[in-house]
Amino acid sequence: MTGANWSLLELAARLLEREEREAVLGDLREVRESTWEGLIGVFGLVLRRQTNLWKSWRPWLAGFGVAIPSSFLLMGVSLSVSWSYQRLLCPDLLKAASLTRASGLLVLLWQAGLLMGWAWTSGFVVGSASRRTLWASAVLCYSPCLFCLSRFRVDSLSRYCLLLFLLPAIGGVRQGLRSSRMKLGPALLLALGVTLLMIPTMSAGQLWWNAPRLSLGWALSLPAWYLVATARRTVELSAQNLTKTI
Repeated sequence: MTGANWSLLELAARLLEREEREAVLGDLREVRESTWEGLIGVFGLVLRRQTNLWKSWRPWLAGFGVAIPSSFLLMGVSLSVSWSYQRLLCPDLLKAASLTRASGLLVLLWQAGLLMGWAWTSGFVVGSASRRTLWASAVLCYSPCLFCLSRFRVDSLSRYCLLLFLLPAIGGVRQGLRSSRMKLGPALLLALGVTLLMIPTMSAGQLWWNAPRLSLGWALSLPAWYLVATARRTVELSAQNLTKTI
């Protein structure tokens, strides 16, 4: 096997976990299979590993329960934040919305806080629940983004304003990959903060541009409360283990 062919096998083996990757490459060196036989073997093993992972409920929750719906809803909130920023710069738009510059700034900050909270908690759930299937969750998130970007038709705004949620969401994913669960105190504080921020903003009719929806706000708050539930479950299990030990 030439050096180029071996490099191709090493690239394919990167789809495996590090320890398993080294074992597979070691076996391939010993049996001296052809490049195509080695690639078929590696991709077959990857497929079997991925199939086993999807037998759990976690990848389904991360991909279809959080990534897809949250990306659609967060694009709507991103659009609302962008519109509020543009309105803040235009006195006529502020007047039409019956807002002063101070109240318009308050609405913008409120929306931005909600956007960051919702996006970060959604990203954390995706990262912690689908560590080994993150590629699938990423595809399920970016597909709606590409769809909406291709059909965005607001002359006064850039189409990329729909993607304001991506940075806090990616930050949440990175944190979720590092730690599968939050501690109960921070999780509860975050969930309460997001919920309390949501109520006055929605009551003022300023969350979505011309379309405030309380039910959608609660849907975006569910990942934060999911983190509370998992943190509480961890505390309960730790208490049970401690009781058994005593």
